[in-house]
Amino acid sequence: MKRSLNQLRLLILTLTITCAGMPSLFAQRPKPYEVQVSYQKSVLPATVVDLPYPPDVVEESIKDYMGRQGWKSSGSRGYRVYKNMKLDDTARWLHDMHIKVEKKSSRDNTSSIVTILTAGPNEDPATRTGKDEALMRRTAAFVERMLPAIEAGDLEDRIKSQESDTKKAQGKLGGLHDDQGSLEKKIRDTEDDLKKNKEDQVRETQSMQSSVKNDDAAMKKSHKKLEKLMDDQANMQKKLTRYQSDLELNKKNQEFQRSAADQQQKTLDSLKTLRKPSRA
Repeated sequence: MKRSLNQLRLLILTLTITCAGMPSLFAQRPKPYEVQVSYQKSVLPATVVDLPYPPDVVEESIKDYMGRQGWKSSGSRGYRVYKNMKLDDTARWLHDMHIKVEKKSSRDNTSSIVTILTAGPNEDPATRTGKDEALMRRTAAFVERMLPAIEAGDLEDRIKSQESDTKKAQGKLGGLHDDQGSLEKKIRDTEDDLKKNKEDQVRETQSMQSSVKNDDAAMKKSHKKLEKLMDDQANMQKKLTRYQSDLELNKKNQEFQRSAADQQQKTLDSLKTLRKPSRA
């Protein structure tokens, strides 16, 4: 029954790790779209994209992507502002990109919404009038080119988390193995103590038999020692039984934990195969 329970636990763990660790192979890449946003008492057209990644991962991935282009950011009115950017290789003019990353909803820490306002160098977006259709298209195209870097950032974050889970699983297995060694030593020591106890009982029994006619005091002393030896034997036997039971359970737990650690490693290896050559 215990073995069946462990097998069921392993199956559940395997399915959980696989579903949580592997991205959908059929997931469609998110597309940027246009919305109206409030900014400093103005309503402006903005480029927005919804992403199935945590906000902190998205923020760091964007920062890393921009940094590889040589663009650094500063904070302004809830946005990160990347100054003097070329939106594409053919761009004749530089622009500032104002980017805000938020949780998609207050209860969802695993999805993000990214809002982008694009303006001229050092231009306050709130002062812009009308909509520059060409600029909006170029901003959307820029975001689409950046999305693979954000996906890669999320993958690296998941790999890092999986590495931690794998290390914990392997550490737990190592701890169980150490416990096994400790239990086996306790069993050996207790068996040695039991053997010595029985030898002492034999000696005391012989001492009692030799004193039964000649030395009443010695016989009583040996009888008292023998009683104590028998009590010690019973206690040691209980300890031995407990240690043996603990060892049996330990080995079953090791079997389960070894399978769990192997599955964690397989999930980690699978995630690593999804890595692609980094590109700016």
